[in-house]
Amino acid sequence: ADRINILKKENERIIKEQNIILEQKVVERTAELETTNKNLKEAESNLINAEKMASLGQLTAGISHEINNPINFVVSNVKPLKRDVQEILLILSKYLELRDGKDFETNQQKLIDLRKKLDIDYLTEEINLLLQGIDEGANRTAEIIKGLKNFARADETDIKKASVHEGIDATLSLLNSNIQTKKIQIIKKYGQLPLIDCYPGKLNQVFMNLFNNSIQAINSQNDLEKQQNITIETTAQEKNIIITISDTGKGIPKTNLSKIFEPFFTTKGVGEGTGLGLSIVYGIIKFHEGDVKVESEEGLGSSFIITLPIQLNKKEN
Repeated sequence: ADRINILKKENERIIKEQNIILEQKVVERTAELETTNKNLKEAESNLINAEKMASLGQLTAGISHEINNPINFVVSNVKPLKRDVQEILLILSKYLELRDGKDFETNQQKLIDLRKKLDIDYLTEEINLLLQGIDEGANRTAEIIKGLKNFARADETDIKKASVHEGIDATLSLLNSNIQTKKIQIIKKYGQLPLIDCYPGKLNQVFMNLFNNSIQAINSQNDLEKQQNITIETTAQEKNIIITISDTGKGIPKTNLSKIFEPFFTTKGVGEGTGLGLSIVYGIIKFHEGDVKVESEEGLGSSFIITLPIQLNKKEN
């Protein structure tokens, strides 16, 4: 009986020690897993940021081109406008000399000769045209800046009511140079949409990625002479809105349709993409409690169908 009691105590001691060791190993393993998970999240965040920076690079190039045109137009009009205004002021000074009444006939003849020389009617018309050009350039620049502001949406960390059409239009205005360069026609079939709960900046990232995807799909075709289109159609249902973005690009092979939303999957060449664009689209739409699907036929184009709820259930960031 004593031996049995001793063995029981020994077993209890061994079991207790083993439990302590197991608990320590569990704690260590849990810490390792937490570190690994943290590293994975950081890596994912870095990759997503890399994709955003790639989009930002394209965006910056497009904005630079878009702003450069109207600004150059304004700058090129300022010099001739300044010259014309100086000539108008010269004519006015001659009128002031007439008003003074000194050497009236001589000054009157000088004024007549000056008006003929400067062609006052042409001068007036040219000033109006130059002012109109400057006005158009300034308005176009303001429109681009407004589009950039709407695209960035510094308040994207908060859920707010926002217009999907406004986000789409802002994104298109920033991609205007790419669209014009490829001679792509944008067809808008907008329905009556309510404001929806969303993170506007994140949704604009979705539109940017999908439009870039469509532009690249169109650009990769062999036949670039025929008219190419990107069609945006929106409709509202009882609790959701539907956004369909279609293009006349090269389409997606059936074997790839099930993979296109997977991280790092890409059919582009090395250095042409990270393979995260559509994965980010999928993640953002799911984060908005929505859904995104793709329909495509090789050689005819692709359609991305996005479903978003009008009201979000989540209230936290």
